[in-house]
Amino acid sequence: MRAAVSILLLGCLSAGQVWAEACYVTSSASSDAIAEVEQELCYEFTGMDEGAIDWSCSNESTDMIRREQQKVASCAADKLGSCEAALTQATLANYRAGDDDQGKPRPAVPNDAKVITHYYRAGDLRQVRIDCESSGGTWRDPQ
Repeated sequence: MRAAVSILLLGCLSAGQVWAEACYVTSSASSDAIAEVEQELCYEFTGMDEGAIDWSCSNESTDMIRREQQKVASCAADKLGSCEAALTQATLANYRAGDDDQGKPRPAVPNDAKVITHYYRAGDLRQVRIDCESSGGTWRDPQ
């Protein structure tokens, strides 16, 4: 496994590409009383410095939703769809645009920075697309 990762990393570096960073997220309801909220997604930033995703990819949970987040090298290709939106200070703190203070300053966000969220499982994918587009994002179906 380590050899495969090393070979992949070496291939990316030799091709002149920057090693990508992403955050893999799964969430589920902590109570049967909550409507279906199970999701599996991965988000990545473009136009940001290396390590910027570290600020937002942490395992913080709310009372009613269990959320596990893990930093990964890149998002998987087999997605149901993706939402591309402008990256702002609010979305930097939380891909869902919530505010959060982890005790360190947020990285600066260039004007052309983007957050791309790839969905692998969603309770209502049609609603996810509506939410993406109504908040100024662009929805992309899988290719």
